[in-house]
Amino acid sequence: MLTACAPTAVPDAAPTAGTVTVVTIGDSIMAGYGLDPSTAWPALLASETGADVANLACSGAGFATPGSCGTDFGGLLEQATALRPRYVILQSSSNDEGVSTQTLEDATTATVEAVHQDLPGATIVGLSTIWKDADSAPEVVQVSSDALRTAVDAVGGVYIDLGQPLSSTGDLMQADQIHPTAEGQQDLSTAIGAALTAHGIDLTG
Repeated sequence: MLTACAPTAVPDAAPTAGTVTVVTIGDSIMAGYGLDPSTAWPALLASETGADVANLACSGAGFATPGSCGTDFGGLLEQATALRPRYVILQSSSNDEGVSTQTLEDATTATVEAVHQDLPGATIVGLSTIWKDADSAPEVVQVSSDALRTAVDAVGGVYIDLGQPLSSTGDLMQADQIHPTAEGQQDLSTAIGAALTAHGIDLTG
């Protein structure tokens, strides 16, 4: 089941602590920008696995860059912590382009360490940055992914390099060539679900 949570505040109908299995934090790709939220990959993963997922993704945000919710990923942690999930999935973002490598590394490390401190019983899962085409990916895709890998490894979490599941065909991208179509979101859900399983992560357990 997907719980649609506004990144800026816990809504009145938000689940109580301990009822959410997974919290996801990422950017507009994770949020399903341009689509019905029910077609975003966290919603699809919730439907496919039966896990209770609260998607806190914020369009335009990164670890060091504020998005449409008025904050960067770190600013979403109070809401995430209140839900007491068993898994926290963090995905790095190309929205951090233009941020210095040191600033990005520091912000990523601080966010991951805060999750680890505030939710010591949760498993932290880091997912690499998604881009439409592996051959044309800007430097920030690798830099942001590396920063998250280092931070997640340091706290004993699980880092997953997804590759670029959207690079197989242009049909998976919306007209802006930045955000995936519903079909692209399905491909992401399939790829992420398979990667989680391969790393021994059962979101329903």
